[in-house]
Amino acid sequence: MNSYEKIKKGIMAVGIMCALCMPKQLLATPDTGAFQTAKPNYDWSFPRDHGPHEKFQSEWWYYTGHLFAQGGEPFRDAPLYGFQLTFFRRSDSPGEKSSSEYLAHAALTDIRSGVTKFSVRRGGGLFGAAGANPRTLEVWSGDWLAEMVNDTQVLRFSPEKSGSVAVRLVGKVSNHPMLQGEGGFSRKGACETCASQYYSFPRIALSGEVRGRAGIQSVVGLGWMDHEFMSNTLQADQVGWDWLGLMLKDGRSITVFRLRDAHGGTSYASANIVKDYSSELISGAEILLTPSEEWKSLSTGARYPLLWRLQIPSRSIDITVRARVPACEIGGDGAGEEPRYWEGPVAASDESVIGYLEMTGYAGKVQL
Repeated sequence: MNSYEKIKKGIMAVGIMCALCMPKQLLATPDTGAFQTAKPNYDWSFPRDHGPHEKFQSEWWYYTGHLFAQGGEPFRDAPLYGFQLTFFRRSDSPGEKSSSEYLAHAALTDIRSGVTKFSVRRGGGLFGAAGANPRTLEVWSGDWLAEMVNDTQVLRFSPEKSGSVAVRLVGKVSNHPMLQGEGGFSRKGACETCASQYYSFPRIALSGEVRGRAGIQSVVGLGWMDHEFMSNTLQADQVGWDWLGLMLKDGRSITVFRLRDAHGGTSYASANIVKDYSSELISGAEILLTPSEEWKSLSTGARYPLLWRLQIPSRSIDITVRARVPACEIGGDGAGEEPRYWEGPVAASDESVIGYLEMTGYAGKVQL
């Protein structure tokens, strides 16, 4: 049965738990003693590790990117759109496929109008409405899809609940996965289980179309993909994180994140720099990550910093990026049951650096 047939046969299920967006009554973390936790020296095997990892409690496949008009070029021109597509998986029992529930988030930020459209899909793996191929990268929720065949990735999603806007993209991957942290072991704090298995595909060459009420618009772009799986990752005093995936005109790609405590301070920080198939881990002691220029959400009252300066003196890195659009708070289910977070495109003033910024925990503590 191909992926389209599986999607068509899907029956939408309810009652989702996910890494970022669980209903309040499900915030209590199950006993994770039986779940596998991230370890150093993980034996990566692709394409198998593109698929789901049922022995881990939480997992996500995460795509972002900048989309330009035909003929537009990254690092030179301003984009038309930024987009995010994320599939979440969460389990309450390790190793049992029927216990996994799926949730998907999709957002499209119109750079010119400053408007971000967002929609959500829920589905239970037991009934086939959402799921992931255990052998390769193929994850779906309803008619939303992320799939990889050889070096080509296909994305399909709609950032509006009505489905009146649809995004269809094809991405070409030019390199092998970038293993985050140390060989794919990404530590998030001092505790033994505060870590994830984590890899990325930065600099995905994109082409496709955005369909809307005004017709079909052909686009090209540059994207980023993360795949991360973990169990009971955060420390008790950590409320959320700030994450940046940055692509530089000089060919380097940088992942940098910090975990925040309840007072807004940095509990843990880390970065990876990749170029020419080589990834280098940078310790938190070497990183200066300075936020400023807050934007206040009228919906939640949360204040999100929109200007970020990244300094890594030991690598002669001094980068400042700004959110292309302030109003990029997304998430929530319309009933106040799910946390909100900020997710949007950023860039340097001269377009020499482009990427995506994610900020969680500003409108309520994240539960993992």
